[in-house]
Parts: sequence; structure tokens; C-alpha cells
Amino acid sequence: TIFEQIRMSAMKVGTRLGLGFAGVLLLMILIAGLSMYRMNELLFSIQDMGNDKFPKTVWANNVINNINVIARSMRNTLIIKDRDIIDKELARIQEARKNIKENLDKLDERIKTTEGKTLFQAILDARGSYIAAQDQFIKLAKADRQEEAAQYLLTDVRKLQTAYFDAVTRLIDYQTQLMEKSGQQAEAMVNDSRSIINVLALV
Repeated sequence: TIFEQIRMSAMKVGTRLGLGFAGVLLLMILIAGLSMYRMNELLFSIQDMGNDKFPKTVWANNVINNINVIARSMRNTLIIKDRDIIDKELARIQEARKNIKENLDKLDERIKTTEGKTLFQAILDARGSYIAAQDQFIKLAKADRQEEAAQYLLTDVRKLQTAYFDAVTRLIDYQTQLMEKSGQQAEAMVNDSRSIINVLALV
């Protein structure tokens, strides 16, 4: 009958509407799930840069700053004639060494990649040679052998200091490259997520 046909037609429409709403709901769940997943990935990438890669560059730059403190203090011992002030400059060298070790210990604990460990070992090797040269310079300075100390500073010490600087700079460059790569990956992740979400929304 006509009423039965209308009822059957209404059931078909209801079924279609139900399937349609289910499909929309499924797409909404997919969009929400994808958004949360990509947001978590992006958060991890940001945390990795802020809590790992960037601090390593800060610690390495602290090492360089303290190497400069040592270099200035050694130079000052050759300029200044007052023994008390010379002793203070020599004490600054020891304090700077302590600061360097603290920062190197942090780097040693946090560097995990093979290339990073190789670069870090190069720093330790250069540091060992530089400290030995510092000790020899301090010995000359304390013995009031200023002319000999000056010559030693301008030759052996400066050469080892430059090697030390270069080793630390290479690690900074490496960490900076990792940060840039992480930034590029985060940007690509955002762009990919935007495209996928837009397609799902259109569907």
C-alpha cells in the first residue's frame, strides 16, 4: 500500500541519515586523533630543542667564555707588576677551569649521538693539552720569569688555545645544525598535518 511504501521509504532515509552521521562522526574522530597525535609529536620536538639541543649550545658557549677568562688572566699576569693582583689572576684561572669542568660534565651526561661523542672527545683531548700548557705558564709566572712566560704564551699556549676553541666551536656548530633540522622537521610536520586535516574536513 501507499502507507507501507512511505514507511519503507522513511526507513531507508533514516538508515542513510544514520550511516551519514556515523561517517561524519568517524571523520571527526580521525581528525581529532590525528590532530592530537601530531600535536604531541610537535610538542616533543619543541621540548627536545628547548631542553636538550639548545642547553648544549649554552654549556659549550660557557666553556668558550671561560677559556677567554683564562686567556685574559694569563695575559694580565704579564702586564701587572703587583704580586697580589697577579695571584688573583692566577686564582681566576682555577675558577674558570672549575666552571669549564662543570659545563663539560653536563655535556658528557647529555650527548648521546656517535658524532656528538666524537666531537666531545676532541674537546677533552684539546683541553688536556691546554691545561698542561697553562700549568707550565703558571709555573713560569710564579717564578717571575715574565719574559719566558710571554714567549711561551705567544707560541705554545696560543696554538693549543686555538685548537681548544676550534674543538668547542665544532660541537656548537653540530648542535646548531641539529636544532635547525628539528625546526625544519617540525615545520614539515605542521604542513603535512594541515593538508591531511583539510582533506578529511572536505570529505
